[in-house]
Amino acid sequence: MTDLEYMLIAIEEGRKAQGKTGTNPPVGAIVVKDGEIVGRGHTSHLGGPHAEVNALADAGEKAKGSTVYCTLEPCAHYGRTGPCCVALTDAGVTRVVVAIGDPYEQVNGKGIDHLRDHGVEVSLGHCEDLIREDLKDFLENVAAEKEKAD
Repeated sequence: MTDLEYMLIAIEEGRKAQGKTGTNPPVGAIVVKDGEIVGRGHTSHLGGPHAEVNALADAGEKAKGSTVYCTLEPCAHYGRTGPCCVALTDAGVTRVVVAIGDPYEQVNGKGIDHLRDHGVEVSLGHCEDLIREDLKDFLENVAAEKEKAD
């Protein structure tokens, strides 16, 4: 399968979280190793684990040396949960394919930077139009907050 095909599966996973995540975006993630999907996850309820952490938990030890496909840049800050970018590097993931960057001020490239700084290959920009539609409410809220702050 191609990166595009795997990302479409991650998108479907994220759609399972639509309307169930509070102010968090409904993100999807899958873990692929040796051409097989070994883990799936989507954003939990507000305050619960994010998509990447759920997918890593589903994959278990198989996450080491894998590729993770996620519909939004992994978070890079401590809040209700720890940073997903750290969970990915701690799990030994070697490649992350991201649909779009996260414009949220506390992330905004920091998740991708962390991954690259820890030797993880990152590919960005897959299925952007589909993701922007799925995450429309989240992206509009982030833009409005940024506008208020400026």
